[in-house]
Amino acid sequence: MRNLREFLTNAVLFIILLSFMAISALMYFGIGGTKDIYDLSGMFIPDMNIFHSNDSLMEYFDAWGAQGRLFYIRYQYRDFIYPIIYSVLMSAILIRLIQPKYFNFWVIVPMFAMLFDFAENYFLRVLVYDYPNLDPQNISYATVFSSLKWMTILFSLILILIAFSRRRIAYIKSQEE
Repeated sequence: MRNLREFLTNAVLFIILLSFMAISALMYFGIGGTKDIYDLSGMFIPDMNIFHSNDSLMEYFDAWGAQGRLFYIRYQYRDFIYPIIYSVLMSAILIRLIQPKYFNFWVIVPMFAMLFDFAENYFLRVLVYDYPNLDPQNISYATVFSSLKWMTILFSLILILIAFSRRRIAYIKSQEE
């Protein structure tokens, strides 16, 4: 029974990983993806930054032009799926490494990144629609949620490294006995 559970766990984790790779490729290479936006304007997307200002967003939106802004709005629909997949992937890896028997807060930390990413996407979308009259309050919200998203993603990756290290150390100790 344990082998079946491990197989299913590994199979599910593998499927989630493949989904992550597929949506990442779609978001970059798909029509209206970050590659198209970059090819059009020489600039990527503000989602990759921690801080947003009126000047930086105006620089993006001006450089993109109407076609680039349309690409970005279309890109945002895909960017609704992406946070779900990367947060589930990180949570699944943490569950696999930690193997909690009861509720464990650490395995749901990546879900906060997903929520912050959703909020960031919402405010960046509103700012694109409001262009060229950007609301400073919405810029502030987008900055706060971008910062929280990236900090939570970084923290989740650190948790994965810690869990992997602890698991590896426990394995080495068990082999020495």
